[in-house]
Amino acid sequence: MRRLILLSYGSPESIEDLGEYLSMVFYGNPVPEKVYNENKKKYELYNGKSPSNDILKCIENKLKKALSEYNFDVTQAYKHWKPGIETIIEESKDFEEILAIPLFPFSTNNVKNSYEKPFNGALNKYGIRSNVKFLNGLEDQELLYSAWIEKISSHMYNNSPFLFVAHSLPLYSDESTYKNLIINAAERLSKTFLKDEYFYGFYSQGEHGKWLYPSIYDYIYKLKEYKSVTVIPIGFIYEHLEILYDLDVEFREKLESLNISYDRVETPSCSDTLVMAIRNKILSNL
Repeated sequence: MRRLILLSYGSPESIEDLGEYLSMVFYGNPVPEKVYNENKKKYELYNGKSPSNDILKCIENKLKKALSEYNFDVTQAYKHWKPGIETIIEESKDFEEILAIPLFPFSTNNVKNSYEKPFNGALNKYGIRSNVKFLNGLEDQELLYSAWIEKISSHMYNNSPFLFVAHSLPLYSDESTYKNLIINAAERLSKTFLKDEYFYGFYSQGEHGKWLYPSIYDYIYKLKEYKSVTVIPIGFIYEHLEILYDLDVEFREKLESLNISYDRVETPSCSDTLVMAIRNKILSNL
C-alpha cells in the first residue's frame, strides 16, 4: 500500500479557530495583537474561511480517483494547521511507499526548509523505513503550463500587459532557481499568447531581512502608461487569502487610485488539467 501526502500551509476552518491557527504559525509564541487583528479583518471579508480549504479537499478527492488503480491512500498534512506533518507521518508507519508533494508550482529552498526538513525529522522520530520520496515542484510537468493557458485564455482579448506575480521569499538561502523559474514561466506563457509587454514581480515582502525583488509595486508608474494590467499569480496553483487580499484588495486599490484598471487571472485550483499534472508527477516518481 502506498500513501500520498499533500503538503500545504494550512488554514483554519472557521474564524473561531483563528487564534489557535496563528499560535501554530508563531510556534506557540504570543501572537502580536496587530497580526491577529489584520488576519481577523481578512477572514471576515471572506466569511471567516479561506477558499483554499475546499479547493485542497477537491484536489485530494480528484487525486484519489486518478490514482485509484495504483493502490494509493491520499491524505493532507499542514505546516500550520491540523493535521500537522508530524501527526500524518506517525500515522504512516504501515505504508510500504510514501510520496510527499508540497502543493506549490515551483521548486524552492524555502519549501525544502519549511516542509522537507520537518517531514524528514518526523520520519526519523518515528523510525519509518518505508520507501520515501519528497517531490519539490511541478515545473517539469507540461500540464502545469496547460492549466495556466486555460485560465489565461479567457483574458487574452484585452490589450493589458501581463504582470506575473509570486509571493516573495526570505533570502535565508539561495532562491535564484525559484526566481529563474518564475522568469522562464512568464516568458513562456507570454510567448504563447504573443504578448510582447509583460513583467514579473514579487509581493508581500517581510519587514525584516532580505527578500526577493522586484516588488510588484515597483511597476505601478510604468503601468500608468498602459492604464490597465492583467495580473497572473504564477507563484501559486490555488486560490487563498494571500491572493484574494494582498492582490485583489490591497494591490487593486493602489492601482485603481491611480486610474489603472485591474484584471486578475484565476489560478488553476482544482482544474482537471492541474490535477493530472500532479498525478503525472507522482506516477513518474514511483
